[in-house]
Amino acid sequence: MDKEKEKRSFSKFARFSSVGIQMGVIITLFTWLGTYLDGMNHTRTPWWTIGLSLFGVTAGLVVVIREVIKMGNEKD
Repeated sequence: MDKEKEKRSFSKFARFSSVGIQMGVIITLFTWLGTYLDGMNHTRTPWWTIGLSLFGVTAGLVVVIREVIKMGNEKD
C-alpha cells in the first residue's frame, strides 16, 4: 500500500512539473513570435511582443487550470 501511495504522489508531482514546463514553453514561444513579428514590421513600440506574450500567459494559465480541474476530478 505504501508503495502505491508513493507512486501516486510521484505521478502528481510529475504532472505538476510537466504543466509548469508547458506553461513556460507556451509563453516563450508566443513572446518569441511577437519579437519576430515586431522585427519583420519594424515597429517602434513592440505591440506584437506585448500582445502575444500576454496571450501566451493567458493560454498557459488555461492549460494549468484545466489540468488542476482534471486532477481534482480524478478519484484517489
